[in-house]
Amino acid sequence: MNLFDTAEAERRKIVGKALAADGRHELLAAARGFAAFIASHGQTVTADEVAALMAENGLDYAELGNAAGSVFDGKFAWTGEVVASRRPSTHGRLIRVWRLA
Repeated sequence: MNLFDTAEAERRKIVGKALAADGRHELLAAARGFAAFIASHGQTVTADEVAALMAENGLDYAELGNAAGSVFDGKFAWTGEVVASRRPSTHGRLIRVWRLA
């Protein structure tokens, strides 16, 4: 077994994201739409901002589960910045700051 295999790691990431998104396509599409809306008006966006806008619209970001890792797809680019999440459920972990690609 090869302990380090970049191509296999990328393949597993793609498969895992697809499995996580299965059954959550509508909610994931909504989250992506909110993310694009925020980024187009504020230049950057975080998962916290998407979660807040979803809540304002009666949607629960937490229902995305592991599919939340697919919100910022190829339409977004990581800025290289991270910030501490403000959502208590995240325990203050660092989250990425994104912009439209």
